[in-house]
Amino acid sequence: MAELKTISGREHNQNFIKQDLHSQKILQKLKEIELFLNEFGCLSVDRPFIICRNNHILSLQMVLLSLEFTAGSIISCCEFGCLADANTLLRKYRDDIFFYLYIVIYDRNKFEESVADKIVEMENNIESWINNNLIDLHIGDVLKTIAFFPEMHSVIKKYRLKSFIDRVGNRLNNFVHSNGVAYYNRGIIGYKSGELQREMRMILDDMSLITVSFLFLLTLCSPITIMSTDYVDCLDLSIEPPEGSQYWVAPFIVDFYKKNLDLIDKSCIDYLRENTPMEF
Repeated sequence: MAELKTISGREHNQNFIKQDLHSQKILQKLKEIELFLNEFGCLSVDRPFIICRNNHILSLQMVLLSLEFTAGSIISCCEFGCLADANTLLRKYRDDIFFYLYIVIYDRNKFEESVADKIVEMENNIESWINNNLIDLHIGDVLKTIAFFPEMHSVIKKYRLKSFIDRVGNRLNNFVHSNGVAYYNRGIIGYKSGELQREMRMILDDMSLITVSFLFLLTLCSPITIMSTDYVDCLDLSIEPPEGSQYWVAPFIVDFYKKNLDLIDKSCIDYLRENTPMEF
């Protein structure tokens, strides 16, 4: 008699999810975020480097690469139904993406005398991060620092971004700290009808909200980071760039905004038109 093959619990989950159309649609949308990060990383390769205290030069493209890989790991966890692990990684994703913004805001404001004390604090943290010995910089402090600067404070208040991010953070903390039996990985049999798909959808919604909130704030404080390559490509080819092309937005950025900016508010695109030189 042929011996029956035994499969692991993860493989059992995977087999179910492969056959579930709703789950596959969610996974596809998660992969679209992963692809967005890949394209954004490519766009950022030749963008200006950041200098910290005149002795550290860094490119944030490596952070974007790590974010892309973390997004891929979240997808892998979802493919095997390990949703507690996916949510735990999503908290890392949130922390990393807003630390990226923290560094960009530091770079924009580092010569402003009115915020000199805050800049010194940020420089200390960034230098420790570069030297691989950053300790106890909590995400709450990162977000408070981002909101400290006037150009960020007003828009965060206007669109209630703090309440959005706090809600996501509280949910993710439950998984990181295993604050109940609902926050552990489970086999398919441990889910009620439709529950697995709802949990996966929540991961997608929160990951989309985190990403578009980051991009929205980044666009406001550093519009050049979303500029299309047309202007620079023309200069590289010794061709006169089309008039105003330095304000064109990379098409994949526009597409991502069209699909996700409503998660914050429909008026956000008008806010970007009014408060940045970029053409949306």
